[in-house]
Amino acid sequence: GQYSLLSPDEQRRENRSYKAMTLPIKAKRGNDMVTLDKLTRHFASRRHFKPQLIGLHAKSKQSTSRWLGIDIDCHDTESSGAEDHARRNLSGALAWWREFEDRGYDPLLFDSSNRGGYHLWVLLAEPAPTLDVFALGQSVISNWRELALDEEPETFPKFPKEGSLGSWFRLPGLHHTREHYGTVWSGDDWLSDPWLAGHAAIDMMLQTIPGPAPPTAPELSDHSRVTRRSGGAQSVPEEPAKPSAATRKRRFKRSGKPVVCVDLDGVLASRVSNHQQIGAPVDGAIEFTRELSENATIIIFTARFAALQNKKEALPNGPNNAVDKLESDISDWLDQHGFAYDTICTDQAKPIATAYVDDRAVSCRPEIDGPTAFQRAHESIKQLADS
Repeated sequence: GQYSLLSPDEQRRENRSYKAMTLPIKAKRGNDMVTLDKLTRHFASRRHFKPQLIGLHAKSKQSTSRWLGIDIDCHDTESSGAEDHARRNLSGALAWWREFEDRGYDPLLFDSSNRGGYHLWVLLAEPAPTLDVFALGQSVISNWRELALDEEPETFPKFPKEGSLGSWFRLPGLHHTREHYGTVWSGDDWLSDPWLAGHAAIDMMLQTIPGPAPPTAPELSDHSRVTRRSGGAQSVPEEPAKPSAATRKRRFKRSGKPVVCVDLDGVLASRVSNHQQIGAPVDGAIEFTRELSENATIIIFTARFAALQNKKEALPNGPNNAVDKLESDISDWLDQHGFAYDTICTDQAKPIATAYVDDRAVSCRPEIDGPTAFQRAHESIKQLADS
């Protein structure tokens, strides 16, 4: 497959800068394969000469596949909820990246658009039945609603159909409409910028280890992807938009709950001097989580995990054992007192969420509240520092 830039007249007529096509014509397919020349043009910069961005079909004529791709789109990049949409997409992409790792694969995650769109690739050591590869992808993304994504991501290969090679998936590199080269997730989320670019990204790609064959697929019927247009979410009244973009803007209600990150100490539990213990529940905290759980997914967060992982001598059996024990202790405490929650974050960094509830957090929203937001934030910081 190929993206090609349109002529100026075509761009004005079709209101877009590119067109997607499958080449060559159907009667000649099977002999026109990927070549070094095609790859050179694919990875070319628009500043040098006209690139011809290409993609690959995930299914062969023998109904086998050597790779799996997941496309997590973010189309509403100019809407008021675009930033939140992008955060939820990233959270889902990272969850699936970890899921593939847990299953023994070496996945590659790309920030494909720099606007909340992500591509996830998994390579296989040997060709596997396309139906099995399709089923693997569907099993991994089956929790897309629980992850609060707006729509079901597109997987490659799609459900295999007789006589069809299916859709194609754009190769990593330059975006087809933006001056953005895909960056690669390093897996080192403790870095200030865990995304790799340039030669570091290329090295990461070349070092990828192809994985084992997927499990044999169960009996599957044809699969229709759930999108916002097909009923994955219900539409709500459209917000006013600029005339030039009105024809392509849509506002949809989320199909999943927003994610709320709630701090443990000082919010749910009283702070205590002994960090080996958890304080008594704060008055009203239990009821707060129960009411919140009706409309949100709750992630419990605490700095205790970061402090624990920074200690090299955490426990005789190593820091992982200490993290597991702390998670178990917190879970037991929450369950004992009847708190409502979904998961406990054991990472050092805060998870991506729609909102954060923290007794030491300072809200500062100048784009919403205006310049006075900085003055109120300064006052709040002073109160916290003096307390």
